[in-house]
Amino acid sequence: MLKAILIVVVVLVAVCAVVALIGSRLPVAHVASRSIDLPTSPDSVFRTISDFAAAPSWRTGLKSVEILSAPGEPVRFVEVTSQGRMEMAVEKLIPGEKMVTRITDKSLPYGGAWAFAIVPSGTGSTITITEHGEVYNVLFRFMAKYIFGHEKTMDDYLKALAKKYGVTAEPRDGAVVAL
Repeated sequence: MLKAILIVVVVLVAVCAVVALIGSRLPVAHVASRSIDLPTSPDSVFRTISDFAAAPSWRTGLKSVEILSAPGEPVRFVEVTSQGRMEMAVEKLIPGEKMVTRITDKSLPYGGAWAFAIVPSGTGSTITITEHGEVYNVLFRFMAKYIFGHEKTMDDYLKALAKKYGVTAEPRDGAVVAL
């Protein structure tokens, strides 16, 4: 019995070592971009995505949002999910067109920014999110690349946004939105 436990422990350590080695060879930074079409105007989409306090009413998995900034100051907020708290700040805001949010919490194993672009298309609009991300922990970097995918959080966000507008959408690769 003890020999079997020892074998299992050795195998687990070996797997973790291989995962860490592969993760250490992956770049810290990545860029991923996803888009969907919505049956509403760019102004409406922009109002929805920039109303951070109301986001828990439509974003899956988002428990609450705490606004840290006073009116008239650059927008800073904390998103609270089952995984914990993530402090963010708005870096760029062009009403109806573009928004850039950045993770400001340096204690997380990841960081980076999301650049949102909204353009008219047909009778509605197309929204694209580009993640300019960084994953610092080598194990998490491996999982983000090969297990979860860099697109998962953006896809979940976009699907929830589509649902808010009464449609279903399958996110697709999008053109990179610059910071």
